[in-house]
Amino acid sequence: MKTLMLVGAHHDDNELMAGTIARHRKAGWRVVSVVMTDGRWTPAGVSDQNTEIRNGESRAAAALLDMEAVFLGFKEGAFEATEASTRAAAEAMRLYPPTIVVTHPPRDYHADHMATSRCVEAAVYRCANPSYEARFDPCPAPRLYYCDAWVMPFEPDVYVDVSDYADLKKAALACHRSQFPAGGSTPGDMIDVEMTRARYRGFESGFAYAEAYRFAPRPGLVRTAELLG
Repeated sequence: MKTLMLVGAHHDDNELMAGTIARHRKAGWRVVSVVMTDGRWTPAGVSDQNTEIRNGESRAAAALLDMEAVFLGFKEGAFEATEASTRAAAEAMRLYPPTIVVTHPPRDYHADHMATSRCVEAAVYRCANPSYEARFDPCPAPRLYYCDAWVMPFEPDVYVDVSDYADLKKAALACHRSQFPAGGSTPGDMIDVEMTRARYRGFESGFAYAEAYRFAPRPGLVRTAELLG
């Protein structure tokens, strides 16, 4: 079975790709959502109690999207691409051997996102390296894609039509209730911004809604096609 692994810095990051997740699940793929940080931060404050709240929100979104959720628990707001975090990401890849890994682009608006990107880039190499000692056996090298970024410039080379999953995407993001005011979703919040972006990416690509990505080529792992079209 092919596996799509999404590695996000925070609990709500991977649900920004809910349409892509749904399309892959419909096609028979296994989908694994990996969250690097512990979720101690919410708009209401910072506390250890928030970790279980946000883990529960991610589990609810995972159930809605029919994917698996993995929590690595590194400190939110101070996440770094250390040997420990890179090893944890590489071991997650070996435990759930991915065909494709998606993570944040190297240039992003949030320091945790950029550190996660560096961590995942190293882990993609290490997970397949037989000389890298870890708890699990090496797995085939996955293909790496970067997801779209807020605010920062991002040039996609892949667009996924998610027009049929717009409502599911909203519902998955709404699972992260701790990130919204007590009254629920409001104009300018995460759902509003994300659906505006999906609509714009759809405008670019000719769909009602789309999610955008950029492939990270490596020797022997490039995007190929029979014809340029």
